[in-house]
This record gives sequence, C-alpha cells and structure tokens, in this order.
Amino acid sequence: MKSRKDEVLELLRSNPAEQTAQELADQMGIDRTNISRYLNELTKEGSVKKIDGRPVKFQSAAVSAEKHINFDNLIGREESLKSQIQKSKAAILYPPRGLHTIIFGETGTGKTMFAECMYRFAVAADVLDESAPFITFNCADYAQNPQLLYGHIFGVKRGAFTGAEETREGLMEKADGGILFLDEIHRLPPEGQEMLFTFIDKGTFRSLGDGKEKHASVQIIGATTETSSMFLSTFNRRIPMQIELPSLAERSLDERLGIIKEFLQQEANRLVQEIAIDKRSLLAFLLYKAEGNIGQLKRDLKLVCAKAFLHYQTSNDSEKLMIVEEDLPLVVQKGLLRINEVQDMLMPFLDKKNLYLTLKPGAEDVVWGQDPNKDMEVYNSITYKLEKLGRENLSEIDLEELISDDVDQYFETYVEELSHSNAYREIISDDLWKLVNDLYDFASAKMNREYDEKVRFAFALHINSTIERIRGNQFISHPNLNDIRRNYSKEFLLAIEFSNRIEEAYNIMIPLDEIGFITMFLTMDSHEEHKIDEKQVAILVIMHGKSTASSMLETVQELLGTTKGIAFNMPLTLDTEEMYAQIKNYLQGQRENFTEGIILLTDMGSPNNFGNLIYHEMGIRTRVISMASTMLVLESLRLATLGRSLEEIYTSVISMFQTMVRLEEPTPKDEKKVIIVACFTGEGVSKRLNEVVSQIVNLEEFEVIQMQSLERESFKHRIDQLITHKDIVAIVGTMEIHYQKIPFIPAMNLFKREKILEFQDLLGSKITLPEMVDSLTKNFSPELDVKTLFLVIDDALQTIRKDQELIIENTALQALSVHIAFLIDKIKKAEERPPFENVKYFHQQNRLCFNQTAASLSLLEKQFSVRFTEDDIAYIVKTLEDNRVELGLHSV
Repeated sequence: MKSRKDEVLELLRSNPAEQTAQELADQMGIDRTNISRYLNELTKEGSVKKIDGRPVKFQSAAVSAEKHINFDNLIGREESLKSQIQKSKAAILYPPRGLHTIIFGETGTGKTMFAECMYRFAVAADVLDESAPFITFNCADYAQNPQLLYGHIFGVKRGAFTGAEETREGLMEKADGGILFLDEIHRLPPEGQEMLFTFIDKGTFRSLGDGKEKHASVQIIGATTETSSMFLSTFNRRIPMQIELPSLAERSLDERLGIIKEFLQQEANRLVQEIAIDKRSLLAFLLYKAEGNIGQLKRDLKLVCAKAFLHYQTSNDSEKLMIVEEDLPLVVQKGLLRINEVQDMLMPFLDKKNLYLTLKPGAEDVVWGQDPNKDMEVYNSITYKLEKLGRENLSEIDLEELISDDVDQYFETYVEELSHSNAYREIISDDLWKLVNDLYDFASAKMNREYDEKVRFAFALHINSTIERIRGNQFISHPNLNDIRRNYSKEFLLAIEFSNRIEEAYNIMIPLDEIGFITMFLTMDSHEEHKIDEKQVAILVIMHGKSTASSMLETVQELLGTTKGIAFNMPLTLDTEEMYAQIKNYLQGQRENFTEGIILLTDMGSPNNFGNLIYHEMGIRTRVISMASTMLVLESLRLATLGRSLEEIYTSVISMFQTMVRLEEPTPKDEKKVIIVACFTGEGVSKRLNEVVSQIVNLEEFEVIQMQSLERESFKHRIDQLITHKDIVAIVGTMEIHYQKIPFIPAMNLFKREKILEFQDLLGSKITLPEMVDSLTKNFSPELDVKTLFLVIDDALQTIRKDQELIIENTALQALSVHIAFLIDKIKKAEERPPFENVKYFHQQNRLCFNQTAASLSLLEKQFSVRFTEDDIAYIVKTLEDNRVELGLHSV
C-alpha cells in the first residue's frame, strides 16, 4: 500500500506543471499542513523541486539518465588508468574465483570507486550474478579492538563475550558469492591480518565463540594509502595482485577537465538547473594543488556550486548558476599563479571565443554507487536558511559554516554608522519618534544615564523594522540571550517595560529574543569616542628582475621627496608561489599599516593574481595595476601621500593611463543601468526605499538592487564585483557613501519633490537628445531646425516639471517631446489635428495645470511662429497627468 507521501510524488510526476501546496491538497482531499510536510520531505530527498515565489510552488524533479560508473566510462581508461584496468580485469577473470587484490593510492584517488568498477566488471563478465553482494567495510572503525573487528568480519555467536546477547552474521557471510571490500586495510593490526590467512588459504572461517567451520566464496579487495611494507610478508604473499592508482597531480589536464565536467553535470542534473563556470575559474580548478586528490576536487566543486546556488536563489535576474572567480576557495584561486608555468599545456583550454563552460541538465549522468556528494543536503540547508533569515539577510550567511552571528560587532557598527546621518527621520513616523524619545527620557531618569540622538535614531530604526518583522510573522533569535539577562539585569527589566509600551502602541506581541536586542540598545555608551588614525593607502611595487622594482620606486621616492612605498624584486629564478609567500609574510607582520588598502603595481604575469589572494586570505582590500611604468608608480604614490582613498587612486590612475594598463577580455555590461539601495540591515528600510525608487524610474531601463551597508568593507567589495558587469549610476542610502565616483543620493531626497526631479535628471535616459535629433531629422519639414526644435521643447517640458513639481518618467517625457515636435510640424504644414473630446470640461477640471502648461508652451509658439489650440494643449496636459508618478509613501 502506498504512503501518502508516495501519492503526493506520484501526483506531481503525473502532472509536470508547477503546483502549490493548496492545489495539491484540494486534489487529494487532505489537509494542506500535511501536504506541506510531505513536500518538504520530498524536497530534502531531491525528488521534488521547490520554486520560490508567492505562493511557493513545487514540481517533480527531473530524473536524470544515471548510469553507474564502470571501466567503460571511467575517466582515464585509455591513459593513466589503462594498465590498472587491465590488471584488475585479469584479477577478476583468474580461475577459479579470481585473485584477491589490494589497491594502493593516496587519499582521494578513487580507490573505492575503482573497487566498485571491478565488481561491475565481474557482473558484466558473468563471473558474478547480478544479485551478488558488494560489501564495503572500513577497517579503521575497529582497528583498536581486535575482538570487535573479528566479530564484525566473521560474525559472533551468542555468549561469545559479555554483551553478545544474540548470534550475529558477519560481513564474510553477507559477502558470500560476491566481493568484500576492506578500505584502509592497513589499519588492521597483525592479529587482524592473520584472521584472514585461513580464509584466504582454505575458504573457511569461524565466527567468534563458535568452533564450527563455515564456508564462503568471497573475493577480497583491499585499499590502502600506505606501502606494502606496512603489511606482514605472509599477508603480501597471499594477496598477489597489487594495483597502484595515480594521484590527481600525476593525471593529465584532459582527465582533470573530464572529472570537473562530469561532477558539474551531476550537479546540473540534481538541481535541474543550468550551471556555467567562467574561464578563469575553470583554469584555477585545473591547476590548483588538490592535496586530497579527486576527493578534495569534488568537495571544492561542491562548495562553489553551493555558493552559485545561493546567488541564484537570491538574485532576480539569474537564469543559471554562475561559478565565478571571487567565489572560489582561496586554495583553488592559487591555481591561477601557475598559469605561466604550464602555458603550453593550457593552449587547448584557452579558446578566446568561449568565456564559459556550460552544463545543461538532462545530459547523461555517470555516478558512483556510493558517491558521498550525491545528496542534496547542502542545497536544502541553503534554502532553509534563506527562508528562515529572509531574502535580504544574505550577508548573514557563511557557506563555510552556513551561518554565524556576531551580535556585539553588529550593534557597535550599527550605531556608529547611524551617527553620521539623520536621513532616517524621513522614514520614521512622528508617532514612533515621539514614543522612542519618551522611552529614552524615562530610561535616562531610571538609569541615571544620558542617551544621545544617534542612539535614539538607531533604536527607532530597529523598532521600525521589528514591528514590520513581527507583523509579517518573521522572528529572529538572540544567540546570547541568557548572557544578556545575567550581565545586564537592570537593563533587561527596563527593556521589558519598553516592550510593554511598544506592544500597547502597535498592538503586537514582542517575543523574549527581541527584548534581548532592546536590552543591548540600553547598554550602549554613546559618549565613547573612537579615535581613528589617519593612515594612507600603501603602494607596493612588484617587478620581475633582480632590482627593477626597487630602482623604479627609488626614482619615484626621490622625485616626490618621500620614503613611502614598498618594493619587491622578483628574480626570474624565484618561484611565483615563493614570491607570494614572502609578500604575505611581510603584510601579516605589519597588518596594522594596511587598513586603508593596497595599490599593487606589477609588470606582468602571475603577480597580477596576488591582489585577489591578499584580499581573500588576509582581508586587505587590494587593487592591482599591471603593465606599471615609472609614471604609473609616480602618480599612485603621489595620490597616496595626499591621503586619497584606495578607489580614488585606482580610478584616477586607470583613467589617466588606461592605454598602459593590461585589460583582460572585457566583460559586456548589462543593458540595464543599476541603482543601489543601501541601508544597514537590508530589511525594512531598504524595502521602503526600493518601493520609492521603483515608482520614480522606468524598471525596463533601470535595475534596483538592495544591499546591506553595515559592514562597509563587504559593501565596497560587493560594489567592486557588480561594477565589472553592471553600469551603476547611483547609490541611494540612509548614510553618506562615496565610492567608485558613483553619485550618492541621500534617502531624504526621495521624500522631497524638488529633489526627486534632480534625481531623475541625474539618471538621464537611454536616448539622448542628439540621438533623437539624428534619428528623426529626415521626418520633418526641411525649413525646421530640428535640433533647435527639440532643445526648446526640452526647455519647455523641464519648466513644466519644475513649476508643477511633476514627477514623471524620462521615457514619458521623451515620448511627449516627439509628440510636440510632430505637432509643430503639422501646424507649420497646416495639416488637420484630431479634436479632444469634451475639451471644455477637461480644461475646467484641470485649469491650473492647463494654464501653467499653456504658459510654458508660449515660448515654442513665439520661437516657431505657431499657435496651439485648446485641443492641442489638452492632449499634452492629459499625457502629463496620465504619466504623473504619485508616491505612496507611508511609515509605521
């Protein structure tokens, strides 16, 4: 009889369309809660695909065309593994029951997989039945207890020792008629090795505590990371077939590429989603030193797939899972340092036309029967965390540990950043601001402590978001709640009083965890002053040659009269990794001197990769300028001594000497321009700002991206990533952020009509006035100066906007410009124009706007000797009114 869960899966498979839990519940006639539970279980198992949205939908996961690994599809079968496969086949086919075999190889070389291939070959060659068992056992599990080891392999008779309450079958009996694979066989103690002698010699064995001999037909395959010298000589003689598998470093790049592609194909099939990996990431995986061989390679690939999955889940414009260089583990990124060493070997992989390797779901999927990476747990964990945290808490997710909280640092940074801006007043209601001040006045008297405005602002914003969270049934837990209650008992009691007042005012229930956060706001000492040392960006010069870098830097220092700057000479005999190690050691020894970041000037080659490694390994923001000359070093050091920021120096030098800088293959930028909406938490505030910006701009032309700016360095790094493939035209934020010369718009400006008009002017539009003139000139009468016509029309429309405080999309203004231009052309040609229905009534209903528009158009009438009728003006006014943007702004 089928279970309810099986029935749900069957129903999804019968209908490939996406369905909600409610739709499935209605079809099956059972409670929606139970359906949701079954769906969540099926999603974790990988049988069902969850499609995020409102509402969440579900779909049967595509069943990939999996086939088990065997010698016919094993990567390396004609190259590095050819002789090993021949020997293993001989061991299987050797009469009468094959030869016992031991497989040598480093950790992660695929010894278990190879043993499984031997088993499948034995079945295919009819040496074993299809039902023959393949039993695996790791000897390390019982290496320190020979009695248990013996019992596990050969079985235990009831009463053999204390605790042996029943007779238990051993692995030897379970493997009868098949293969017993003993992994880490070197962990068997000498007495454990001797246990096998009798069986290998005679095919008989005794269970522990049983004097009766038993017979079994079992071929033994062992695997070890050690050499044969670790075993007794008698043991080596009894296992004559010895096979050694090569390490990943000993295998060709072609084979390594095949392993990478095969694994990514598996992940694409499991996720039913296209996966793409960029060229530099692929090269890094091909070249890095994977100490754990294939096992580590697969784990590292799994990690970057998980990161790509996370980005895909939280991005609205991603159509595929993208694996990019910045997401690679540091050990993988270091593979790029070896590019020059193996340049000739890489030629087949450096196809200039293909920037990505793409794997689409549905292709044939070769899997290992015991592949530990086959599960979906990591992806399910990410989905679960995203649902729990909410889409805009992305910065809280750490894929190495999935999530980690540092509450103390959060609050310290949160309040300190807020002190630089008062724009929050624009999105905090008067009622809430009054309540917060009343609460803090009460706290000041109660605690005999002063709380200044910046702390009150911080708390008001926090409560604003808390109210929205609670009303949306989204709750967060405080990781140190018990410590807070013990260490700040007075503040905690006061926080309870705060919560009572807030509950009464907003008709909500504040949970205990939220009271913990309120307590932390009451413990802040806002008068503590933080002194910031004025430090400069460091300039590092790295050049090939015995004295190239030092000579160049000395020249620049002499010209500028400074001793700033550090030079690293890189003799041609010095290995790239050794050079990086020297630089890393130097930076670690003086880390406090590099808080403002580093400009790294190089001549060519592998040092160009050092900047990325320095950032990821030591957290020091680094910008690399390659093809550096004396002039580049001079300008960089000059700007650094003037106290310019890292990005100011980098942008200035690149813009001045762009032709001297080695540019990698340009990444085409997205057509949509980007507006960044930044706030500290990435929660309620940024959502509100997003709503406002989305009403002001044309979303077909602009993309609005919400970002958390609490951790300033992470925010800047994210901007650095985005700017490579997106055109960022503005940052809208609650706190002033000037970075990469991107215009900053204070959040307060979005609540003032005159400032919104300036914001729209700053953004501009896709079609410029010259482009419009060039494209339309041939459509007008020859006597009309089209350029002047559009310029005067633009002036008139801008006057209308300002006089009427009209917020209107630029695309609508452009369309109206074209309409007025053709209208004037028609008047000049004395052509008939359509009448406006009920024009008198419309004029009366919109008298103010009508009269202001007519006055602004009088300049056009005078300039081009035309007269607009009441109908003409009515059409223009209606267009303005129809496209007017009314901002629905409200606060808690």
